[in-house]
Amino acid sequence: MPFCPNCQTEYNEGVEICSDCEVALVANLPENDSTENEPTYKDWVHLARLTSSEYAEMILEVLRSKDIPSVILSGTGHFGQTGQMGVSSFRPIGGTYSLMVPHEHIADADREAAIVLGEEWEKAKLVDIDIDD
Repeated sequence: MPFCPNCQTEYNEGVEICSDCEVALVANLPENDSTENEPTYKDWVHLARLTSSEYAEMILEVLRSKDIPSVILSGTGHFGQTGQMGVSSFRPIGGTYSLMVPHEHIADADREAAIVLGEEWEKAKLVDIDIDD
């Protein structure tokens, strides 16, 4: 089966050009070695549960700008937990925007998040931060 080298879409035999990227298809996709030099982290910690997507986006932006690895996990899908479209379906029940950071970055993440959210951060934290950690 041919593949698009850009978007990696698989096509049926006989197709020669990607309909989206308008480039020639290839028989095999190249090996993706872009992760070879990326650090791997173990022991990710559920550091906080945030009450809004705005808080989650603010924290994520700040942490990434400081090169602190971080991920936000949401308990809702694209259309909310009920699967219905609408404003109310996008808000997670019980504030399920979870901030995850690798264990070795907890203190740095805590310090930066506290600067951004202040008292809201203290309410959202799920882990007691020990600076000597």
